[in-house]
Amino acid sequence: MLNNVVIIVGLVSGIATIISFLIDKANLGGKYVHSIYVCVVTILASILAISASSSKIENDQLLAKIAKISSIEYESANVLNNAERSNDGQRRGFIFASLALLERHKNEVPDSYNLAKEFAIASGVLQNKQESGTERLYQGWRLEDAANAMESLLKCKGVRPTHLTK
Repeated sequence: MLNNVVIIVGLVSGIATIISFLIDKANLGGKYVHSIYVCVVTILASILAISASSSKIENDQLLAKIAKISSIEYESANVLNNAERSNDGQRRGFIFASLALLERHKNEVPDSYNLAKEFAIASGVLQNKQESGTERLYQGWRLEDAANAMESLLKCKGVRPTHLTK
């Protein structure tokens, strides 16, 4: 912000010097000419200050959005790289970790979170059904399917915050 102030002061003083020189050369030394000159310089300085301030705010907002997107993508990569999925218990843990990640960022990725949550509930992978061999077999297939779906969601940047990228 200090750099912007220095630039604005430099520009305004340069323009004021040029205008003052032109007024002196044209022999327009009246009060009205100087009051108009002061008003023009003041308006110009105000416009430049507002422009610099709004640019700084926009840049800060964009940097915050980039940091949030990077954070979510980093967390997604961590879940993908560090969660084993070779047996039913590990697949269930991977699904829980993925849902926890999406829930943590549900304000940024509401569609992905709702889709994953509804899929997990509808497929029954949040329940442990081990009463019979058939139920255990079907549960294993559902867990594998859900883990693959969750992996695809995280890999294809399905957790990219849509409202932050606009």
